[in-house]
Amino acid sequence: MKVNGRTIVLFILSILTIGTLAFSEVSFQIIINIGNAVPKELPEYSVLLYAGESHVPIFIDGQYAGETNVFGQLAVTFTGGGQHIAWAKSSDWYRSYEQVIFYVEKNPKVVYLTPTFRGKLTIFSNKYPVYVYLKDSVLLGTVEKDSEPLIVPQGNYDLIFWVPGYENIKRSVNILTNQENPVWLEFVESPFNVELRIVPETFSPNGDWTDDTTIIKIYSSKEATGSIQIKDFSGKIVYNEAIHVKPGLTEITWNGNGASDGTYTAIVLLSDGVETMTREAKVIIDTSKYTYQKEIILGITTTFLALLGYLIYQNAMGN
Repeated sequence: MKVNGRTIVLFILSILTIGTLAFSEVSFQIIINIGNAVPKELPEYSVLLYAGESHVPIFIDGQYAGETNVFGQLAVTFTGGGQHIAWAKSSDWYRSYEQVIFYVEKNPKVVYLTPTFRGKLTIFSNKYPVYVYLKDSVLLGTVEKDSEPLIVPQGNYDLIFWVPGYENIKRSVNILTNQENPVWLEFVESPFNVELRIVPETFSPNGDWTDDTTIIKIYSSKEATGSIQIKDFSGKIVYNEAIHVKPGLTEITWNGNGASDGTYTAIVLLSDGVETMTREAKVIIDTSKYTYQKEIILGITTTFLALLGYLIYQNAMGN
């Protein structure tokens, strides 16, 4: 018996079954739709969700709604209008779907769940972990070991690769869909640099809740160990602490405990195991200005709580 293409298509369509969802607001059916037109078979308050990929689980408002048919579609009928959120979960690593907000109206409509296509950025490096940043300093991901890939949306990127204690590497990379895109990196160790800043340089530890402490900021290009000391004008040490810093910024808060008004010198000594560096910065304590900010805040808070308590009491008495 000779079987033509039309007979095969009719046979396939005849074995498609109707999907059903457990929650009461929505019912599901299989609709065959070719093109962008809204199918006439859809009843009122219906939506045809189109993912373009077969057998994809669809979620509506966080609940499983069913899978798309062989044409990548799932028809949904609601009991009334309103706003909903749909999301599709692809089985392919190189394809992902974002949430789509849609509105159900009396007239049926088609809602497209557009996929984002992705590729693999595979990194081979002489040092790990490798931090991968976009040029606007957004972290794209971290690679912990050799040939470990990052899943990245397709496109052209200007990337910055960073390993703590090493010079950054900038590279333009073209990520192709459903492919591994290898990158080889050779990091060069950074020179050892240390900078010291104190913010604010003048503070007033007088308990008025305004500049009661100061922040000692230590910038280091490498991991290092050492100490920080704060001395008065005579060389007397009023603060002393051993420190261990990571590449980047380390912050130390000083409250001026036990120190009187005057000018002090903060001294940071750090070593990366090869070089030793010392940095100094001035910091001033001046407690002569009292802002009364604490009293103002406490007064406003006390008044608000008293008013709130009075309103609660009045409401309770009224009931």
